[in-house]
Amino acid sequence: MSSIITIPQPPSNPRDRASRDLQMGVTCASDPDTSPEDADADVDDLKIELASLNCKEGESSSSDTEQKHSDRRESLERLQGRGKSRASLERSAPVKSRTRKPSGAEAKIVLKEERANTFHDFLKFVYPHLECSITWNNVEGLMNISSKLCVPALSKQCLTFLLTHAAGKPIKAMRIAELFEEEQLYRESSRFVLDNPGGWSESELGTLSQETLLKLEKRRNWFLERVLKLGLVNVAKEYQCCATCPEPAVCARLLDERWRQAYSSCFRFGPCQPSMVYRYLRGLEGVTPPLTLTHLTCQSHAKAFTTTLFDRMFSLGVRGSGSGADPAPLGARVPGVQGPVAGPRRHFLYCSLK
Repeated sequence: MSSIITIPQPPSNPRDRASRDLQMGVTCASDPDTSPEDADADVDDLKIELASLNCKEGESSSSDTEQKHSDRRESLERLQGRGKSRASLERSAPVKSRTRKPSGAEAKIVLKEERANTFHDFLKFVYPHLECSITWNNVEGLMNISSKLCVPALSKQCLTFLLTHAAGKPIKAMRIAELFEEEQLYRESSRFVLDNPGGWSESELGTLSQETLLKLEKRRNWFLERVLKLGLVNVAKEYQCCATCPEPAVCARLLDERWRQAYSSCFRFGPCQPSMVYRYLRGLEGVTPPLTLTHLTCQSHAKAFTTTLFDRMFSLGVRGSGSGADPAPLGARVPGVQGPVAGPRRHFLYCSLK
């Protein structure tokens, strides 16, 4: 009698799940040609072999458990810094000397095209926790650096400052408008330059371009020509009072007297200025005694006449004429007029960039 025995081997790696899932056991198959005595002997031999295998498996499992515990202790010691590996790493690592850096500037920025103060103000605008104050001293530099670095928010703030403060330094504002081609700033600053023709020195005017100086001169001559034409107007002949006026000749004479007086007041303090001409001739303000007619309708009609005459003479309201506001129609009689017609601002004379 003979037997065929299949004994699966124990796993060499106890952590291998595939080998752990294999079923342990013995498969026996008997051979029909063997005798019963031989079969009993073979069974005894199998029992002995199984006992020895079970002993070996127990020893291997105990050794695996001890190995796990030792690995855990070693990893714990490494984490706590008491292991040999930590000490060996510290010995092998190079020792770095801790030296304090000297106090002072850590970096230097060389600015060849911009001033340091201008760049400092630019950084104040960029950082949200700082505040950049725009003044006449740094507005030109900030406009330049904002245009170079494409910062439209800063350019807008600088332009707002210049538009609201153009009356303080109109020559500088006009020069900045030339450099950066700002049409609105150029127009607003030219109003104040033309309003005070003799108040600027040669050094200040020298900062402007020749093209701008030529524009200012032409605009000034145009203004003086029309002022002279207003002085030639015979108001007593051309004015006709309202239809309900009981004495139209008296109203015309009184208006002519106040008109002559207002015209003389335009040259009281030197060369005539657009703002003063606007005040005296258009609204008949500052004339002593003021214009007082007998009826309210006559008074309103007389002021409407001077307003319309002034607007038509200086082309106020005509597009491209260098002045604003729509002119009222010029007529001898303006029915239903309750007061002077609304007109432009008193700095009505300006130059355009293009």
